[in-house]
Amino acid sequence: MLSLLTAAIFSLLAPEADAGVTQQQFERLQGFSTVLLNHVSKALGTDNLPNAVGLPVEPGVFVTVTADRVQIFDQDVVELSQGRLADTTAADECRSACPAAFFDAFQQSWLEAAIESTVHAVEIPQRVLIAAHSETPAQTMLALAYAAAESRPVSPPSMHLVVSSSRGGLRAQPFFLVPPQGLELRQGSAALGLTVKVSQGTYTVTATDPQFVREHRVRTPAELRRLLAEIKRRYPGKETVIIEPDQNTTVGDVMRGFVGIQSLFPRLVFSVGQPLRTP
Repeated sequence: MLSLLTAAIFSLLAPEADAGVTQQQFERLQGFSTVLLNHVSKALGTDNLPNAVGLPVEPGVFVTVTADRVQIFDQDVVELSQGRLADTTAADECRSACPAAFFDAFQQSWLEAAIESTVHAVEIPQRVLIAAHSETPAQTMLALAYAAAESRPVSPPSMHLVVSSSRGGLRAQPFFLVPPQGLELRQGSAALGLTVKVSQGTYTVTATDPQFVREHRVRTPAELRRLLAEIKRRYPGKETVIIEPDQNTTVGDVMRGFVGIQSLFPRLVFSVGQPLRTP
């Protein structure tokens, strides 16, 4: 059963708020961004979000990740310990091997959204926003993202990481996911396949382009920016960077590296180690 807040959120996705059961709640809502701000402030504190510029927040399913739980909207769905899931048994339906606990939670959420869309004549949300404590293991956040994407019926949602911006309060950083079974780079596509692997404070930079002859390792965000600025000069038309965090990398670590290179490679794609194949 959807909570009152969840039902109210769905109303914000509709052309008009339903004048039925939750009308008083609707009148108290000032908009999705306000609801999200209030919830994030209470659940984990906006100061604990990673810092980035991002885009304006738009309505969608919001997920909150703290050290001890995952919430979808305002409902506790999975328990965590220090930001990690105890039972990581993969869901059979999840091609990226995301944990069954995450997949089942999102599958139930999408089912409830489908029911709500029928009752209130609203669309099933097409956007997922993940508000994760900056100390959350990045692999936990990515497992949730893959679970949300693979469990949604018909087509995957667009993904956004909720960030804190000194200029604009809460913002949404869009990101993409490497397909669960990897990515085949089409012949003649001239894809760079620029990948940054983040591990224990080290950034290892590789690419699939044959002219990119060796991997590079740097240790600070400033060094990473200088390296990628040189790569950008060699490949001026490229805009995508694939980031692959290891098990000890946090969401904050990832975003500290990305914000320095965002102006060079603004299209952020995450990987959990899937192969990039060339013909």
